Amino acid sequence: MLPMSEFIDFVTELFPSIRPYTKEQVKASIQQFDRSGVQRNFSMHSALPYLAQGDIFGDAIPFFKQDKDGNLSVLRTKAILLSNTCDSERDDVLIFAPLIPIKDLKLDEHAIKSNQIYRLLYFPDPIISNYVVDFSLLNSFSRQLFEEQLKQGNFKKTLSLNDLGYYLFLCKLTIHLMRPEDGEVQKTRSA
Repeated sequence: MLPMSEFIDFVTELFPSIRPYTKEQVKASIQQFDRSGVQRNFSMHSALPYLAQGDIFGDAIPFFKQDKDGNLSVLRTKAILLSNTCDSERDDVLIFAPLIPIKDLKLDEHAIKSNQIYRLLYFPDPIISNYVVDFSLLNSFSRQLFEEQLKQGNFKKTLSLNDLGYYLFLCKLTIHLMRPEDGEVQKTRSA
């Protein structure tokens, strides 16, 4: 996995409001865990009782994929809720990204597990350590239909993220969808 100190440097560059003192404190804390060999948890001991951003659901969530010829296929897999928690209670539509088995991707496993690929998010959490979130394949569902499927047991919440998992999730989502474009594109936009 990408060394946490490099990740923290990247995050402070992305979000310049993080004070240098805070950044160094976080690095020191993480280094203590690294030296002691303590594994960091990214999920809570039990899932939250309501729909929360970052919740992960079981293997039956359908995702629709379109190939280059316009043909549709359905992938049923685990999913992570992208919609904000308060929106999940009142919006008509929920947005999800799939969790894809790492073995199904034809990519460098080290790069995946180091979170070096912007569109992919890897959590080294025992429950989902063989999967990676793919932010490039998003689907929306009717909130009412999704809640009904949960009640009927057709969909099942697997876990909720703890603070560490949630902030990693937010950082990777931000990096994938809202990172600044390169200088050449910026120049073109200002022309």
